[in-house]
Amino acid sequence: MSDREEIWIVDRFEGERAVLERALHERLEVPRALLPARAQEGDALRVTIRTADGESRLSIVRDEAETRRRAGEAGRILQDLKRRDPGGDVKL
Repeated sequence: MSDREEIWIVDRFEGERAVLERALHERLEVPRALLPARAQEGDALRVTIRTADGESRLSIVRDEAETRRRAGEAGRILQDLKRRDPGGDVKL
């Protein structure tokens, strides 16, 4: 038996499909019904992949702590960009 754990991010929903981002910006689409009921865009999902006896099983759980951490990091980056923005029109 082999277990592997990954973090996937909910990028967006397209109808009944969810677009998820894995490591190295790899994107995959899955049926929205496979995700936890409260999953939203931007959520971090902890995915456990268990392989045994010729079959694979996925467990997908919304990781609230990782979702908050990533949102905080994005907020800090945005504030830093706003501080450094001189304002005015962009000249090309």
